[in-house]
Amino acid sequence: MDILLTGASGFVGRAVLAELLGRGHRVTACCRNPEQLTIRHERLATFAVDFNEADTVAAWWPRLQGIDAVVNCVGIIAETRNQRFEALHNQAASALFTAADRAGVGKAVQISALGADGTAESPYHVSKRTADDALRQLPLDWFVLQPSLVYGDGGQSAALFYALASLPIHCLPDGGRQFIQPVYIDDVAEAVGRCLDADTTGRKTLALVGPEAITYADWLAGLRRRLGKTGATAVSIPLRYAKLAASLGRWIGEPILSPDSIAMLARGNSADVSVLTDFLGRPPVNVTSRLFERPASQAERWQAGLYFLRPAARWVIALVWLWSGVTSLFFYPHDLSYRMLADTGIEGWIAALTLYALALMDIVFGVATLCRYRIQSLLLWQCYIVFAYSIVVACRLPEFIFHPFGPLLKNLPFLVLLLVYRVLEGERP
Repeated sequence: MDILLTGASGFVGRAVLAELLGRGHRVTACCRNPEQLTIRHERLATFAVDFNEADTVAAWWPRLQGIDAVVNCVGIIAETRNQRFEALHNQAASALFTAADRAGVGKAVQISALGADGTAESPYHVSKRTADDALRQLPLDWFVLQPSLVYGDGGQSAALFYALASLPIHCLPDGGRQFIQPVYIDDVAEAVGRCLDADTTGRKTLALVGPEAITYADWLAGLRRRLGKTGATAVSIPLRYAKLAASLGRWIGEPILSPDSIAMLARGNSADVSVLTDFLGRPPVNVTSRLFERPASQAERWQAGLYFLRPAARWVIALVWLWSGVTSLFFYPHDLSYRMLADTGIEGWIAALTLYALALMDIVFGVATLCRYRIQSLLLWQCYIVFAYSIVVACRLPEFIFHPFGPLLKNLPFLVLLLVYRVLEGERP
């Protein structure tokens, strides 16, 4: 078949792409950045699309000529300034399905979410449900697949769960008694492939879940054992306080941590597995045998340990620059500053200009770091500035080299922190 696959560079999309190519289909994969696709295949074509702008039938119509089926894997776990649930989950998806029907496409597969039903309350679930309902109104064969928590290599939410599991204290909303039913990524991909089999027809909504439901507390405990750590101290947090704490997620650059995420966890995430078992012709993979009984790789352990240190590094770096600039302007005696500048050969009105310019530069660096403005280039420039400071001070003010508090030597760990944080920011999903 000729298949149009959206969201091909995402966690689920990559697995679905490999599954479809493995079944012999020809795939046209569209995503925001096709160059991020690591798969190269003679039966694979790619094109770039901004789903924020693909909210009309006309936007999809040219791409659907000669297409037999569409598979929509577009999805975000949390909203950002440039990515909104309504635009990506509903408007773009609904336009795609309508265009597919008008173009004579025979099948459409929608990757939705467990909980996107009549009781949905969170913006995530509501936006998914709206697109699901739009697809259900169309006369073509449709399949709405509703996965529970999807786990596997490269999952964005998995990184957060590993980080939470690695902490010595597990703060569990309402004691962590909520049930989840994790489903393996390969089972999700195979379910999509089965939907596109020639003998699979009709209109179905299918829950994609693992063979057993486990509590959120057991999920974190299992991940912690996989990381090779001993048991953590479990602390039960009332839901209202858990939501309040989760609202801090946006301030540390982790939009997955939000009150809505806690609310979705509180409602539970489980379903009857027998329907998926019948559909696949076998039981889905058990999370215990697939995940918990296998030790984590070194990369997974590093990611778990560094996950919360990344936002901490951003705030620390910003604080250093802001404090340096504010102190130079308002707290440290200007006479002493001018004396040090004179020792470096800068005197007169140029010294005043230099003092204020450098102080303002430090403040700008701090604010830009907090805002993550062009963060890769920003951090590189900060390294250059710190290095230049250090060379000038070492040459013109050598007493700082041998100072017992090591004010100049402390630039070395700060430089390393800048470089480490630059690497971590470069690996953001």
